[in-house]
Amino acid sequence: MPGNVDAYLFTLTDPQQIIANRLRLLLFELVPEIQEKLSFKIPFYHYFGMFCYINAIPDGIDLGFCRGKDLVEEFPHFESRNRAIVASVTLYSLTDIYEKEVRAMIVAAALWNEEAKKKKIPMVKKMKPLKESSR
Repeated sequence: MPGNVDAYLFTLTDPQQIIANRLRLLLFELVPEIQEKLSFKIPFYHYFGMFCYINAIPDGIDLGFCRGKDLVEEFPHFESRNRAIVASVTLYSLTDIYEKEVRAMIVAAALWNEEAKKKKIPMVKKMKPLKESSR
């Protein structure tokens, strides 16, 4: 586990550190092949492409899944917040990890990331070029 992620976690409040460290352990336990690095100044995890991230928010932690929007119906605790592809779950305590089914989210998201990569399903659909209007 890279030291720069440890340095990021050290900057968090004690309650945020507890949640973030538990999430980190869960990610490595449930998706052993996951790769961790600091990207966009936060811990980012890669598994068959960009997978998820841990981000500090006031009084809690946001666990965001890069293809999470595809799983919103399956997991009602996911919030898309008008984002194109990302959906996240907000956690304010260790209890939230269990009550909001985060273990199941991680497993489902990992399986979906792997399947989408193998089927070459893009994260973002390509936009059709705009036609120039006739004058």
